[in-house]
Amino acid sequence: MISQVDPHLRGDDVNEVNLTFYETDNFDTLLKHYSNIMSEIILATKRLRLEKIGEEHKKDLFSLLSNPKVHKYFPKTLDDREKEEFFEKIQHQYNTIGYCFWAVIRKKDETFLGICGLLAQVIEEKKEVEVGYRLSDEFWGNGYGPEAALGCIEYAKEKLKVPSIISLIRSVNIQSIRVAEKNGLVFEKEVMFHDMPHNLYRVLT
Repeated sequence: MISQVDPHLRGDDVNEVNLTFYETDNFDTLLKHYSNIMSEIILATKRLRLEKIGEEHKKDLFSLLSNPKVHKYFPKTLDDREKEEFFEKIQHQYNTIGYCFWAVIRKKDETFLGICGLLAQVIEEKKEVEVGYRLSDEFWGNGYGPEAALGCIEYAKEKLKVPSIISLIRSVNIQSIRVAEKNGLVFEKEVMFHDMPHNLYRVLT
């Protein structure tokens, strides 16, 4: 019998450790299984965990991408083919540059809240890293957006060593502008992005 620490916990959660016991004759297999789970976790904040998006997130992700409230300031929601392409693009970005959108999970009940992450962009022929997020509307108003985005900014600062982070926001999207400003991003200029004017906000790291 092998004692195993809950794989969702991080170093600062040791006071909440729960032990699970497994009957197994193959310790190497068990260790590999939990090592794989741990490797999928990107970062954790006080209430949230950000992890790589995988097959287990598809149902929730596709529901998010169909939500018209979430996509109010986007050209449209995504159809079935576009959802699959969105998922595959995320996997491609993981494999090539190591980051993209991640699943936002509420730690207290393992609920999928939406996605947040770092996106490689080229704005006016300059390579940038953007922090972006989309949360289901039922979870708005709880501070999850700023918390997840700030976690990504800190990750970019510590792990990617980029000089700055941007956000691209439509001028009518007041809620997202407030999130950006709360996390220290300031308006820099207006740019064209996907053939639409966006305000570019930036924070130095």
